[in-house]
Amino acid sequence: MKKRTRKITYTALFVAIIAVVSQIAIPMPSLVPITLQTLIICLCGYIIGLRAGVCTVLAYILLGAVGAPVFSSFQGGFSVIIGHGGGFIIGFIPLVILCGVSEKPLSAILFGILGVVICHGFGVIWYMGLTSNPFIASLVLVSLPYIIKDIIFCVLAYFISQKIRKKLPL
Repeated sequence: MKKRTRKITYTALFVAIIAVVSQIAIPMPSLVPITLQTLIICLCGYIIGLRAGVCTVLAYILLGAVGAPVFSSFQGGFSVIIGHGGGFIIGFIPLVILCGVSEKPLSAILFGILGVVICHGFGVIWYMGLTSNPFIASLVLVSLPYIIKDIIFCVLAYFISQKIRKKLPL
């Protein structure tokens, strides 16, 4: 199989995986559920790289925007993107970029963690603007319950990706 065909296949596969893990969601009072999306977004960047990773996340967001039920709890539509968790959905773009930017172990992990922090920054600021909550209240509601999990997922994704990359033709 040609390299380009493999990249397209992996992109489609990751879009499907992100959509599936989005459905494994724990509802929270803030209306931003706990999901496994961060793990898969990081894996995507670490495995298929910057360009294909960005294409994957953009395809996932566009699918959801046009109404496909790919967001948590089988939701779809632009209203989800402009809703409470929309900042995190948009924040997946810099997250996958930073996970895909380096192949050196330490810098890949550090860039990935920076991506998680930026993704959370998008989420907090978006939530703040939507709810008119102050920064600290928004941080406590939509970032603190998730950030440690997401950093662990990011580091775990790096190590999982190294095992997968050895087995897959990229």
